[in-house]
Amino acid sequence: MDTILASLPEPLLFLVEDCLSNDEDSTDEELLDYFVSNGLCDAQARQALSYREQYLLNIYLNDFTPIRNPGEILRFDPHSCQFEPD
Repeated sequence: MDTILASLPEPLLFLVEDCLSNDEDSTDEELLDYFVSNGLCDAQARQALSYREQYLLNIYLNDFTPIRNPGEILRFDPHSCQFEPD
């Protein structure tokens, strides 16, 4: 797991990954403020934002995401319709 985000409780980690995957409209600054207002410290919020492009461009298998499992990322390949190593 990402060492800066490892201390986040599961519900907060879910919130972060959900926002990174689905929030296409907010600016980085708005998302940073949202993360901080929900309990992340500034360093954690900035680290989470560093993953934003990856999460917006890919669909990851649960628990095999860049934040949760950086050593074994599985993303959906629309051509093969399978989850494959990143």
